[in-house]
Amino acid sequence: MADVSPDLFMIIILGAIITAIIVVLVTTRQFFQFAPYAYPNARVMARKANLLDRKQMMEIIDAKRPEEAFILVEEVPEYKKYMDKFPFEKAMDMQLAETHELIVRISPKKFKEFFEVQLSRWDVQNIKTILVAKEMEVDVEEIKDSIIPFGRLKKDVLNRLIDSENIDEVAEALKDTEYHEIVQEAIPLYREKGLILPLETSLDKYYFEKLLETVPDTSKNKDIEALNSMISTNIDIINLMIILRSRVDGLEFKDIEDYLIPGGHQLNEWKLKDLLDAEKMLDFVSLLEGTDYADVIRDNLPEYEKTGSISTLESALDRYNIELGIILSKTRPSTIGPMMNFLASKEIEIKNLKVILRAKQEGFTPKVITQMVPGGLK
Repeated sequence: MADVSPDLFMIIILGAIITAIIVVLVTTRQFFQFAPYAYPNARVMARKANLLDRKQMMEIIDAKRPEEAFILVEEVPEYKKYMDKFPFEKAMDMQLAETHELIVRISPKKFKEFFEVQLSRWDVQNIKTILVAKEMEVDVEEIKDSIIPFGRLKKDVLNRLIDSENIDEVAEALKDTEYHEIVQEAIPLYREKGLILPLETSLDKYYFEKLLETVPDTSKNKDIEALNSMISTNIDIINLMIILRSRVDGLEFKDIEDYLIPGGHQLNEWKLKDLLDAEKMLDFVSLLEGTDYADVIRDNLPEYEKTGSISTLESALDRYNIELGIILSKTRPSTIGPMMNFLASKEIEIKNLKVILRAKQEGFTPKVITQMVPGGLK
């Protein structure tokens, strides 16, 4: 074997050293990039292992009586602690809200604000519940039973809202909160139209605008891309629901355009206006062609035409929205994906359980109930 010259030997050694340094740098960079997600992802993966599988869901569906189905759900420890204290549907919402709160506590600093704002969905839901209840003159005790005491509103504020006599007093009780001006500005249109919709949609718009503010304005980061896709689709779904409800209430586009949320994924303002102006639901579906929502509405038109209730279409859109969240979460398996996936999976499980127990109480057969569950049985 020929002798290697000293110069060539040094070049080989330097090359090996440089390669080793590059490997160390890349490995170190990856470590510091993914390290903040290791603990929260381990926590949520452990929680996700406790989600009900298809076999467990089928046992609940096949239960002979609603009481037996209820007991099967109650055997799940994280549900039992709430089912011992609250009616079934509230117990489910309490557990979901607790899950959101957990994610806020363990989320990395980079995304903590995003998950904190996401937790405020319970503030928005509670305010909307109270506004509707005051409009319908619901008893105070009944309102208390509907409130989910999670979110960022303090307990004394929630109590003042619940004890308010009317919608004007609800707005006044919100005076020292971020929601005061939002509700106050929507009251004139509420009075003019005699509809609660402007109050509800103004709160939804505010929530999504706050959520968008937490996401940095960049498309270079894959985590940011996933969050932006999720939020923009959420916005499309909310806007579609506003349009559907506005059609039922006979509103014109000028009545609601200030409450539509900018930043949607596939539906711009002129498309939403055309949807509101569509004479028939078939025209409505035709206008959605080319978007991901056309098939969602079309597939559920027979049920809508049978019942005349847009809740069928709203449920289908909601189901699509949650399932898309799971798909998007899988694009970021090493960072925020597991947290997003767990939240969406938990939401699907709880929606399924609500539908199953309600259907059991109404006497539907297991075969029909299996077809009814909004999240499907995986």
